[in-house]
Amino acid sequence: MTTSPVAASDSENFAAQCRALSQRVATYTQRTVGEGDALAEEIKQLQKAVKKARDELSEDDTHEAEELRLAKAILEGHGPGGDLRKLLKQRTPLLLRLLLGQHTNVITLQRRDAIRIKEEYHSFRDRSAFLLFAFSLGLLVGLLRAQSRMAANEPFTFTPPFMVGVQAFLCWLLYDYTAMALRENVLKVNGSSIRSWWIHHHYWSMAMLLLLLALPVDSPSVQMCVKNFLWWSCLQGAVMLVQNRYQRRRMYTRIALGKNSAMDVVSGESSGGYGQLLLLYPMLFGLQALQFFIGFEIVLRTWRSLFDPEGWLDLERHESDLRGSRGVSIAGALMLGMALCNFRNTVATILEKRQIRRKAGRRGMGSKDVSPAKQLALPNSRANGQLGAGKPPKPVSPNPARPDTIYEASEPEQKSGSKSKST
Repeated sequence: MTTSPVAASDSENFAAQCRALSQRVATYTQRTVGEGDALAEEIKQLQKAVKKARDELSEDDTHEAEELRLAKAILEGHGPGGDLRKLLKQRTPLLLRLLLGQHTNVITLQRRDAIRIKEEYHSFRDRSAFLLFAFSLGLLVGLLRAQSRMAANEPFTFTPPFMVGVQAFLCWLLYDYTAMALRENVLKVNGSSIRSWWIHHHYWSMAMLLLLLALPVDSPSVQMCVKNFLWWSCLQGAVMLVQNRYQRRRMYTRIALGKNSAMDVVSGESSGGYGQLLLLYPMLFGLQALQFFIGFEIVLRTWRSLFDPEGWLDLERHESDLRGSRGVSIAGALMLGMALCNFRNTVATILEKRQIRRKAGRRGMGSKDVSPAKQLALPNSRANGQLGAGKPPKPVSPNPARPDTIYEASEPEQKSGSKSKST
């Protein structure tokens, strides 16, 4: 009988090494959990103290207000540790609870991993905008061509294949809105400042798409609604392409200047520069006006079908279009509501940013405006003083591909980096 090439003593050594390594991992895990709980309690107490001090502060104490603003900004992500609120126990968003479960942890403590999640979200948003524009434009051109051939009594209109394409497009849109809502929920719990409505907007869109997918494709009301919806989707894709291209550069510049957190993402109203007021806001308001007009027109044409008693308790007539009209009417009402809420939130963001600028002007910050990220980068600043950082930090120029390096950059390099980006 042949003996094994691995001696018995070596096997025992391997088992002992694995057991010792497992014990070290268990000790490390326990120590990490204990330190995390202690830090979470300290963050919670400090957050309450800062909030209480801000509430009790008088308007004349400009220096104290600036110090408290810096403290609040560091807690919310303008520091080397990222958003400190991630260590606190927080409620899992509804969509994550429904799809992933109550106890699924999607919070990452590694700053680099959080930045990668944000960059992957931006890449997904870019692909979605291009597919939305191309898919809806192709279907719209095909349906208009089929409609013209049908009106001229020509053969081979290819209407059925295009309607199948519309169904596939609606299925893809349902996936896209679901994935977008999931990603934005994950980003929000990891420190991104996304307004709640822009996440809830995806829920409304998912409900509308589920409704449209359940309606008969041969219904005249459904075909009318689909054609208008494709017009709006095509323009929405074009606006998203322009928005992503314009705002991405501006967002990185604002992150480098400390005006936005490194985890902030591009959204319809994320930054309010002069160029955006001239370009993006008119496009966004125009898109919202078109959405309102389409929803209002659909509801105006089909609302009477909701009050027809036929088909609610018994089967409707075979030639009746009540089912399609009722579903389209509800879909139009959802579009109408989304347009109004989109407009309200966009205007609220503009007014909020103007109010912040007015407060900054009253406090005399126009000549002494130092953002939280810049204050962290200053060698003798109070934020760095607690770390014993009497020396200037290692200069690293702001890099659009690595926005998490801004806290290692010095102030002159941040200014030069912002100039190069703006040009």
